[in-house]
Amino acid sequence: MKKYLIFVVLILSHFSIYAEGIKLSCLPTAPVCNDCPNYQTLFPIKDLPKDIDNLNIEADESEIINNKYKLSGDVEISSENLFISADQIEVSPESNAILAAGNVNFQDQAFIISGDLLSATRDENDNLIATATNAYFQDFASGPGGANGFSEIISRTPSSVLLTNSTYTLCPINKSDWYLDADKIELNLSKNRGVADNVIIKFYGQPIFYLPKYSWVLSGRGSGFLSPNYSTYREAGLAEDSYRLRVPYYLNIAPDRDLTVALNFISSRGLITEGKYRQLIAPKIKEDGKDSIMELEVQYLNADKITKLKRWLVDFSQEVDLSPKINLKAKYNRVSDEQYFQEILFSNTDSLTLKSSLELNYDDDKNDLSASILSENEQVVNAGKPLYTRALEGSIYKTYNANTNLPIKLGLVSTKFDHNLTTKETGVRTHGDIGISRRINLSYPSITPRASLALTNYSLKSNPNINRAVFGSGLDIDFTVKNQTNLFGFEAIHSISPKITYNYKAKKAQGNIPIFDSTDKYDEIISVDDLISGERYTGLDRITNANDITLSFESSYKDINALDTNKDLLSMKIAQSFFADNDVVSDSDNNNYETRGSYSDIVASVDLAINKFSLSSASQFDPDKSKLVRKENTVSYTSSSRQFLSLSFIDEGTKKTNKFYGAYPITDSMHVFGGIDKTTSTSITNTETKGIAYESCCWAFRLAHFKENTSKGYNYSTGIELVFTGLGSTSSKLNEQIETNIPGYRAKFR
Repeated sequence: MKKYLIFVVLILSHFSIYAEGIKLSCLPTAPVCNDCPNYQTLFPIKDLPKDIDNLNIEADESEIINNKYKLSGDVEISSENLFISADQIEVSPESNAILAAGNVNFQDQAFIISGDLLSATRDENDNLIATATNAYFQDFASGPGGANGFSEIISRTPSSVLLTNSTYTLCPINKSDWYLDADKIELNLSKNRGVADNVIIKFYGQPIFYLPKYSWVLSGRGSGFLSPNYSTYREAGLAEDSYRLRVPYYLNIAPDRDLTVALNFISSRGLITEGKYRQLIAPKIKEDGKDSIMELEVQYLNADKITKLKRWLVDFSQEVDLSPKINLKAKYNRVSDEQYFQEILFSNTDSLTLKSSLELNYDDDKNDLSASILSENEQVVNAGKPLYTRALEGSIYKTYNANTNLPIKLGLVSTKFDHNLTTKETGVRTHGDIGISRRINLSYPSITPRASLALTNYSLKSNPNINRAVFGSGLDIDFTVKNQTNLFGFEAIHSISPKITYNYKAKKAQGNIPIFDSTDKYDEIISVDDLISGERYTGLDRITNANDITLSFESSYKDINALDTNKDLLSMKIAQSFFADNDVVSDSDNNNYETRGSYSDIVASVDLAINKFSLSSASQFDPDKSKLVRKENTVSYTSSSRQFLSLSFIDEGTKKTNKFYGAYPITDSMHVFGGIDKTTSTSITNTETKGIAYESCCWAFRLAHFKENTSKGYNYSTGIELVFTGLGSTSSKLNEQIETNIPGYRAKFR
């Protein structure tokens, strides 16, 4: 049975519709297959003359017989609407007709014909009608890769092309890897549709499928079948492989909206009905904005064969600018049960929770004022545990004197925290802070003193109110010097930045405060920026006491022509903090402080980015143990999304992880790709992906195999895909899975 299904997948993709990645656009559609490397036309395209009322005729010999012009030799006739060349041409001025024979080439504004015999005339509305027999044709107006083929009879009018006993392909001339062979084909240019009768689809000359009638879009997006996706997988506890067959249908509702529906048959579970609707709401009002898209995806399985339950997924998102300063974001993401991703989708298995939220933002850049209102909820999935959610949060931030040497920053945020477990403390946290800094104008060094005050109130459901006030101050001394130099053959700006940072924050017992959203940044590798900030915790539930001096040094080289967003050619950083207080605020429950040494670990990083090569190394050195306790090293070479290699080695002390990702072209059209994320300290492979793809400008094939670790063991699946350019689009589901597992790889066919 599975062998027949594989065959069905291959043939279904042959009558699927072209949607070019299903991109929404309010602009005219782009040409089909615009990157054929060997693009050529039946004959060189002529530049038609402008503003010529009469025919321009050139010939070696000419004579007039019965009021008809007989032309022979290298005959060429041109006007602003057409070009004809042939061995012999007969022109009838009375009927305004042309008859060409022998090596005939015909061209109008969008179509070319090459054959042995062609007649051209005009109808009563003065529209040109050209008819050719046993001729080749090509639609060059759609750009490189325009449709071409051979037809016994071609009838060309301004609004349509009628082909009898014809072939049709979007492959380059003389390279018809695939083509349609039909009794009759009508290309309706005004409706942008092609309709064929009694169609045989041939691949490398071999018939692979028959359709009594077939319709497709000539250019741009159109409604119809997308490429099906077939994959195999292994259910936990079952000895034999199961299979998945997904057949999507695309509805091009309008240039700014579309709908994709699909039948997804999972042999071990049942039939899932899918739908995904997308719509461009409106262009963003901000100058740097993009179009806002509303997306709604729904999946539904009426009765799971194994669990006997209804299984479903709903994912809705929308973002829209209500005014130049007001932005609204909405998201709703839910599944029927925690195991939906592991048992049904075989994707997103590393997600721990699904967040739904509603957020309203106000941003006034001119007055340095921002405010927001947020409400969120969560659903635990896979092996996740319940977390605190912001049932309601309001915040407002304002900066005074933002463009002066004395900026004053004010902030207020109030959050109501909820938790699914009744044993967890809940309540409202209200936090306000004020910060002021002053840059002292000295020629050298740069000195910036600062001060802050943070006030927090916890109105808890099961405990008395808690108030906290923490005063802070600090001093930044920056000895940065810059000069122009050369590095690796590049003109660069070299910045040398020795810095001394002093941070002070009052010591405040906080063990009675619950932890809603704070995490310890020191649980992972510490960065230079972490030490300079003087704040150990994220969130607001713990504010670290400090009486510390941090010494840091940075040396960076930046290409003199690089943009601000470009990486430095070379950047080296190192820092260490020295603590005057051996006790630090703890994030352990009911514990105010924990002891620490008189100095921190030494942290350092090196980042290199030269052309296609980049290297990143971060380390954390414990002076007491005289050893590296944590390190992260990544080296990569990126020529393109089809040719790159990235190697990462992460040592977190108790956990070691290696990550390898890459793609390599075997030929100009074929490449292999793969990736592995493995925890080497436990020999557990988190994800593994490998595959091979072939892509030319008129067809593409891909085979991918996946291995993914879940709480129930490993999931294995294999997906295959065949796409004919102009007739089918790639599978978005397969694209997403490959790109998620292999960062840096572009899974969409070109």
